[in-house]
Amino acid sequence: MSEINLLTNYQPKTNYIPLISISGLTLLSLGGVMLLKSKTTAILPAPTNTKPEQNYPKPTQVPKSIQHYLLASQQNFTQAIAATDQTQKIELINQSIIAASDAIKEFPKDYRGYHQRGRIYQSLVESQPQLIDQVVSDFNLAYKFNQSSAELSRDLATAYAKKGDAQNTIAYLAQTISLEPTKAQNFYDLAKIQQQAGYFADALITYNQLISLVTDPTQKQQIETEKIALEKIVAANPNAPKQDLPSTIQDLTPNLDAPTIQATDILAKGVIIAAPEAEKKIEVTNQTNSNSLSGTITLPIGQSSISINNSQVDTTSQVYITVTNGIKGINPQITSKTTGSFSIGIDKPASENIEIKWWIIR
Repeated sequence: MSEINLLTNYQPKTNYIPLISISGLTLLSLGGVMLLKSKTTAILPAPTNTKPEQNYPKPTQVPKSIQHYLLASQQNFTQAIAATDQTQKIELINQSIIAASDAIKEFPKDYRGYHQRGRIYQSLVESQPQLIDQVVSDFNLAYKFNQSSAELSRDLATAYAKKGDAQNTIAYLAQTISLEPTKAQNFYDLAKIQQQAGYFADALITYNQLISLVTDPTQKQQIETEKIALEKIVAANPNAPKQDLPSTIQDLTPNLDAPTIQATDILAKGVIIAAPEAEKKIEVTNQTNSNSLSGTITLPIGQSSISINNSQVDTTSQVYITVTNGIKGINPQITSKTTGSFSIGIDKPASENIEIKWWIIR
């Protein structure tokens, strides 16, 4: 009995691990398990996927909205305004143009892409006058896709005025009035350009529409004075030309890739961010006192006469004048008239500046 207990309770003091090295391999025996360890690390083959490949759906890219492109365009343009380095300025402007063009490519029937790009070009016309055709094209396409916007029609009128196209300027201003019939500035601009182009009967209609919108007493008096003079001119010249407006809808093909600004171009006056033109006067570039059929001249204080060079006048032309601002009761006269010029005079030197409106009937 005691012998059995001694055998049962016996534990060896140490665990022996036999080590045998054979040809670079070390054999370790631990509890009956043989482990082989090489002196160099073995490269194991990649596990083979025994399961058939499954067609898992790939993640899709969320389409960008037009707001994404418009925002990127405006951000680049705003940064261009603040940039002082001309190379950086041009690069930012081009990025702005490209983003607007991308909006047009992705959304070719959305007016906002064309309007954004047109306004970028519009802000560059002072230093890059060749861009005016691109402005007109983009604004025309914007208007094609949104003909209910008075802002677009007025922007088009502004662009055509800058181009020197009186007919289209008048057409789009008339369209602006039909869309926004309570804004006096539209009527002011239209009446002035109609007179410059010789459409006196049409200008009289515009004045009749305008006068009810004007609240300033001085402005109202000036309009009344011009209106009375126009009534006399129209009555005396029943065969005076009337405007024949072109269609305001043009069939244009969208220009998806518009020109960028070359680094060699000089932006001498910097870049002015395109802002709404609704409150600014619209003036046709090539219509001035030297070639239009109507205009305004100021007889300076201390002078009794003034001459006006004008290619529209000759010895057979009728010239009408009226005082719109200055000394009351003064009666200016046409003192001379030759081919290419006419003169206005008063009895004695003016004691203050006198503003005189004139019209030429051929």
